[in-house]
Amino acid sequence: MTSIPLLQAGQATGQTPLRYLAGLVLTLLGTLLLALPVVLGIQALMRQRGHVAFLDSYLLLGVNALVIPVLWLVMAKLHRRPFMDMIAPGRRFDTGMLARSALVFAVPLLVQVGWGLLAGDLRQADTPAALFLALLPLTLLLFLAQASAEELLFRGYLAQGMQVAFRHALPGALIGAALFTAAHEGSGNQAVWTQRAAIMVMALFLSWTTVRFGRLEAAMGVHIVNNILFSIFIGGSALPFPGVTTLTDPDPPDFQGVAEVLEFAAVQAATIGFYWLAGVRTGFIARGLSPRQA
Repeated sequence: MTSIPLLQAGQATGQTPLRYLAGLVLTLLGTLLLALPVVLGIQALMRQRGHVAFLDSYLLLGVNALVIPVLWLVMAKLHRRPFMDMIAPGRRFDTGMLARSALVFAVPLLVQVGWGLLAGDLRQADTPAALFLALLPLTLLLFLAQASAEELLFRGYLAQGMQVAFRHALPGALIGAALFTAAHEGSGNQAVWTQRAAIMVMALFLSWTTVRFGRLEAAMGVHIVNNILFSIFIGGSALPFPGVTTLTDPDPPDFQGVAEVLEFAAVQAATIGFYWLAGVRTGFIARGLSPRQA
């Protein structure tokens, strides 16, 4: 197949909304069937040997990553299409684009970490340095797989199906963002609406990134580095990971007044604005440091 934008692949290959709906159901059921023996086996092991630090968090990442092989089967058997049709139809995987996208997005996130340390919102984490370093490769690997799986499902497969159904990217982006936000419910934290707003903005931004580049690698890079840096420098009481710093208040309150809502909006705008200016407008994410094409 010739190179076409990611969201257009379903239409170009004659897929139907019903087939995508069936594929979504099969993906969820298949992931559940794969995850069940893994979860039950690890729970049995924990009953024998006692609690293992961070195991629940790592288990959740691993379960999410199981979406990848199931989606591969759905694409191959149900759609009769190659797996790359969910990433960059008619093209090879662009590792460089993923890495450059992650690098650009990391800059404003690290600035926020520095500001949090100066303001006293962050403190040194309780994880011993030796344990953090020992688990770091596993942390990076599982977040890479988990974030990639979510992008393949939400901005890849689901968005492609929505494009077939609605013939426009906007309905798919809005519905996908709502489902993505709902999938991250259940943390039990006080800041329910802060969390929902952050996830919704991220989901819409990732959808825009996918449409802008016509492929998925840039969104994957953003998602991967966001999750890795959040786990290492911010953390959370509901799903702990070995980190360097963590929140001084492990369960901060929700939005308290218009000023905090405006501050949240300003941070999001600055983060996305930097990504656009430094990564998209310059062509760095798409082409690296090569000269701008005419």
